[in-house]
Order: sequence, then C-alpha cells, then structure tokens
Amino acid sequence: MNPLLAQFLAEANDLLASVDAGLLQLERDPGDPELVNQVFRAAHTFKGSSGLFDFPELTRLTHAAEDLLEAVRGGRLPLDSAMADDLLATFDLIRGWLAHVTTHERLPSGAGTDAAGLITRLRAPLGGEPRAAVQASSTGGITTIGGAPDWLAWFDAEWLTATASWLDITSSTMRFVRYVPEADCFFRAEDPIHLVRQVPALDRLGIVQPATWPEPGEYDEYVCLLSFVIATRAAIGELEHLFRYVPEQVQIVELDAGAITRHVSGEPPLKAEERVTVVVAEVRDSEQAADARAVLHAARRTFELHPVEGAHLRSVARAVSAAARALGVPKDLTDADQPRVREAVDFLLAEATPAPLGAAPAATAVPITPAEPAEPAEPAEPAEAAEAEPSGRADEHGGQVGTRVLKVDQEKVDRLMELVGELNVAKNGLTFLADAAEEEFGSRVLSRRIKDQYAGLHRIAEELQSGVMDIRMLPISVAFGRFPRLVRDLSRRLGKTVELHTEGDDTMADKDVIEALVDPLVHLVRNSLDHGIETAEQRQAAGKNPAARLTLAAVADGDAVLVEVSDDGRGVDPERVRRTAYEKGLISEDQRESLSDSEAIDLVFRPGFSTAEEISDLSGRGVGMDAVRASVEKLGGTVTMRSKLGQGASTRLRLPLSMAVTQVMVVSVAGQRFGIPVDLVVETVRVPAAEMGRVLHQDVVVLRGDVVPVLDLARLLEMPSRDEGADRAILVVTVNGQRAGLIVEQFHREVDVILKPMEGLLAYADEFSGTALLGDGLVLLVLNMKEVLGLAARTA
Repeated sequence: MNPLLAQFLAEANDLLASVDAGLLQLERDPGDPELVNQVFRAAHTFKGSSGLFDFPELTRLTHAAEDLLEAVRGGRLPLDSAMADDLLATFDLIRGWLAHVTTHERLPSGAGTDAAGLITRLRAPLGGEPRAAVQASSTGGITTIGGAPDWLAWFDAEWLTATASWLDITSSTMRFVRYVPEADCFFRAEDPIHLVRQVPALDRLGIVQPATWPEPGEYDEYVCLLSFVIATRAAIGELEHLFRYVPEQVQIVELDAGAITRHVSGEPPLKAEERVTVVVAEVRDSEQAADARAVLHAARRTFELHPVEGAHLRSVARAVSAAARALGVPKDLTDADQPRVREAVDFLLAEATPAPLGAAPAATAVPITPAEPAEPAEPAEPAEAAEAEPSGRADEHGGQVGTRVLKVDQEKVDRLMELVGELNVAKNGLTFLADAAEEEFGSRVLSRRIKDQYAGLHRIAEELQSGVMDIRMLPISVAFGRFPRLVRDLSRRLGKTVELHTEGDDTMADKDVIEALVDPLVHLVRNSLDHGIETAEQRQAAGKNPAARLTLAAVADGDAVLVEVSDDGRGVDPERVRRTAYEKGLISEDQRESLSDSEAIDLVFRPGFSTAEEISDLSGRGVGMDAVRASVEKLGGTVTMRSKLGQGASTRLRLPLSMAVTQVMVVSVAGQRFGIPVDLVVETVRVPAAEMGRVLHQDVVVLRGDVVPVLDLARLLEMPSRDEGADRAILVVTVNGQRAGLIVEQFHREVDVILKPMEGLLAYADEFSGTALLGDGLVLLVLNMKEVLGLAARTA
C-alpha cells in the first residue's frame, strides 16, 4: 500500500471519532462555538487529507458535509437532530468506504450512488446543490468559469489591451487563475508562495492584499491574509494538476482576445450562443489558412462552449474534414454524416495532439511572427517573500515542543511482548540452574554467582517488560468512545431520555484488555437501557428527573482496573429475581427462601436467566449477563452487581491491567507441578492435621476466626493423594468472593509465564486455563480455579 495512503487511513480513525464525539455533544449543547469549531476543524482536516488521493466521491461528500458545518459555525443555520443524523450517516458511510480502501486501495464501485442521496440531504438546508453557472472540472474541485470574472479588474487595462492584441494575432487564448488560500493553510503544510512560483508559463502575477490589515497587537503571522491572481499560457490540465491539493481555493478562466477586449471596454460578455458563433468563425479562418491544428483547437472550444447544431455543426464538420485530410487522419466526413461529427472531433483531438498554445503553428501556410505585447509595469515582486523562511519558533502558537509520535504496527508490538515473555521464561531457568549447581555439583560459589547474574537479569527484564507494557497501554476512553453513539441511538429507539456520563477516561489498561472489554460493556449498557431505565413519564411519576443518568466509570486499583456501569433507574427487585429463577428451574424452593438479597441479585448472571416479558433484538434471551460474566472471567477478572430498588443498579468489572504475562504460584500435587494465578491466592499456611475439623461432611480449618472449607486438590484432579505427615500445606484462594483452602504437597516460587490456551485433546479440559513453559523446560498446567471448585461442588 502507498505509505501516504496508509498514514491517511491511520489518522482518519482519530478524525472521524472526533467528528462523531463532537456532533453528539453538539446535540446536547448546540450553542457551544468551541464544539462547532472542533467538529468543523476535524471535518475540514479530513477533507483536505482525502484530497491527496484519487477519491472524487469522497471529496465531494466531505465537501458537502463541510459546507453544512460551515453554515452552522457561521450562525446561518442552527444544528438540529435531522442535520446531526445526516452528518453522522455521512461519516458512517465514509468509515465503511475507508474499510474497503484498506483492503482494496480504492473506493467501492457504488460509492457515487451511495453518496448522491446524502449530498442532496446535506445541501437541502443550504438551498440545494450549487448553481451550475460555475462548471466543475474533471478533477472534482477546481472551477472553470465561462466568462470574464470580476477579479480580472486587478490587472491594469493597459496590460490587458496589449495581451488581447497579441492573442488576436496568434489566435490563442490566455488562462487566468484566482488562488485564495485559506487562513489556516500553514497548519496543513500548504505553502501558497511555493505553489504560485511553480505555475508554468507565468505571464503575470498579482498579490492581492486585504482591504484592511490587523492592528500590530492583533496581527498573527500564522494566518494567511493574501490571495493571488495569475495570468499564464499553461493549459488548464496543467493548472488543475498543480492545484490538485487545494481545488476548492482556485478558480480558472480561459479567455481569448475578444473576451478580454470586451472586459476592458466594459461591454457585457457574450452569451454561449454568441461565443459559439465567434469560435466557428475562427474555425473557418483556420480552415482557409490551412492551419489544421488550429482547426482542431477551435473545434474543441466550440463543443466545450455550447452544443453545436444546424449550420454551425455543418461548418465545423467541413473544417474538421479538411483538418483530417491535412493531418493524414483517415476520416472522411460529409455534411450528411452528422452522427459521426462529434465522434470524429473526439478522435482527432485524441490522436492528433495540437501544438502548445501560443507557439507558432506547425502547419500554417503563411508563417506569422507574433508581436510581443508591450512590457507593462510589474507588480510588487514576491520573490523575497517566497525566499524568506518562517520566523516562528517551536514554543510559539502553532509549534510543537518536544513531542514526537511514532506509529507502529500493532503486530510488531505484540511480537515484542511475546519476546519479553520468552525472556522472562529463559531468565527463570537460571534459578533452576543455581539449584542444580549446589545440589548436583556441590558448588555453592557457582550457585551464588548464578543467582547474582539472575538478580541483574531479573531487574533488566522487569524494566523491559514495564517499558513494553507502557507501549501497549491505552486509555479506557478507547473503549468508552463508542458508547455515546450507542446510547443515543438506543435511547431514541426505546423512547427514553438518557444522559451518558463517563469518568476516569484517562485510566490506562493493556490494549488486549481494552479490546476484550468492549463486548461486555455493550451487553451491560443495552440491558441498562432496556431493563433498568424507565421512560420519562415513569420517572416523573416516581419523582425523578425525566432524563436518566447512565455512568461509565473506570479507576486503577493496583495491578487491576475497575470499570463500573451504573444507572439511576428502577434497580433490580430481589424478590422478582427469586421468583423468576424458581419458575425457570434455576433454584430450588429452599434456595428461594434462604437466598439473601445480594445472592438473589447475583442470579442475573446465571445462564438462561431473564426477567424480560418479551424477547426482542435487544434483550430477553437470557444470554446477555451470562455472557458478560463468562467474558470477564475468561480475562481473569470478576463481575459483581449492586442494586437498590427504585434508585438504580451498578455492575462492577475487575480486570487485570495486562493479559500478556501472567504471574502464577507453582504448587506440587502427587508429584506434578501446577500453576494457580497469583491474583486468586490469599495466603499459604501449614496447619497441623489435628487442627483440621469437619462440618457436614466437609473438611474445614479455622483461620483468624473464619471457617474456611478445605479441599484435597489431588482428589479433585483424580490423582493419588499422599499423606505428608502431621502438617497440611494449604493454599487459600478466593473465587467469586468465596474463600477455599486447597491441600497441596509443596509450595514453590511465583513465576511470570506466557499463558498459552489449551489445544488438541485437552482443549475441552475446562479445569485447565492454559499451559506455560518453565525455565527448566517443564510444561506447567495452569488451573482454572472456578471450574476446579465447581467440580468439587458437583461431586459433593
């Protein structure tokens, strides 16, 4: 892919996200001028960047959106919901186009059709499409004007008269250009002076100053206040190519001697039909002078100016036929062959390239030496201004101080993280080597030196891992960013008024956690909007604000991040949950009577549970909240819900900051080592066997006044259990808020591992969450403690 296109696509996401966020805020606060400017700047920057590529449909669509935003910014139109919908739909369509461009490097084949309706809707508040008095060129933005424009008066009459005389002698035309750079052009890396100096065949350059200059105290050197008028003999195609990056800032007009003379004398410009008559006369004159190439040029201008019919058409046909014979082109045109006239003209123009305009004709019967126009007084010379370098400094307005951003492909960062993980695994091998040096070879000195090397390598590896983790860290706002639009659309669909608030947007987490967090949050927000939040009428009847409040909040908590979704809706009714769970067979009648309110609320995460009376495409199938818990636990996190009837509910997700490297506690069971995530470990204790108790067929131990159930991990894993003397090594873990003790044979060290998912025959062994490679080459099985404890409950 073109590197410039790849960079544009990378930046487009940020610009489109900025536009979406700004439009949603503008709906709530349409009078905020800073918000309007923010959206307009983002849309304008996107349109300017898109103009670098051959995407005319994209340029036209963004131009229509920019025109509407400009009217809003100028106070000519108030932004209403319909306009916001059209603008959001526009940038949604553009986002889809860019996804296609990412794969195919071109817009979809139906882009023009898709854009047409939106352009009409965007321009409707402005009075419809622009009038066609100004004809757009094929490049999609530069305008070509038919008659002499008002700004031609900048050129002095004496020079125009001399130029008209020269054009009349040479039977040629002159192109005039008006270039009005935008005030903030410097911030888009546009250099108007440099662009003007590249105009080919430049005859005249005028620098147009503003009517009044700002006061010295208000002058801003980073604002462009000048515009330019240019006279050139270059072809229109050359000018369109030169100004292709700023098409909306340029107007071009092509004038012959007669048009210039009429402008100088104050006569009105000829109508299209009159211009055709004049040019047809030129065709006849060229034919009589046997100037075949001049015939072709005049014929082209005839068809560009107006549809040619009747006697004019026959005159052009005869002239083209003569030109064809003179140039040796095998075309035989007659007056009766009318349908082929235009085709023949197109063919001749394509195959027989005319000489450059203004040059001596290549096939004239009578050579003519064009008279040079009198030298007019030159305008102020802009060369010195063009050579001068900007005097701004990096610490002034518009500069950038000390911040450089390098955009790196995500796969490269992921690969770097994998290598860091492998380095940690290799580093851990030194501890096994140190033990072997002392136990197998009896060398304490060598063992100590290996451990010293391990300490230094461990420090470097930790710093490297921390540095790579910082690269992977993203603000939680990346996940929160999609919800203003989701809440807006769903609340309208449900007929509810909801205000979304976000807190802790700058809280950082690993990119994998951020990406995996989106789906659970979508489920929670949809459930809150559908089940938790009442309609405006219901809220008013309950004495609440008609507009509900939905909050997404995030905060860092040590090596974890807490994300909470809360609302001020009707809350969860524990009694209704008990009744629904009982009716669906999820709990027994005894459990219905004994469950506390908090335990009843937790039932909403059971598979198949739903209190919705009707199934819709939003909710009611009983898989939403279950999917939330399953997704979060797969990430190594937990989910809890709190609610107060009539006042709202909140769901808290606790997730690890990173999923790239997992810290596990290694234990031995029946001679086999297993790993248990450190996040679940509460403590390790050794308890005399005599202090073990039994309650209702369950082994228990009392730790600091709390009764903790104890399970034999070997038996749970169906492995031979060993009686290791009078003491029991117990690893205390907590899962879903419940503590349990696991009897193991031996405690080992904590290690950092790269957790690989189970594959092959063990892919369906739910009691294992993955495998990891230890430093001594041993493959470690990491336990899924939720499934292990669930297995114990099922076999009890």
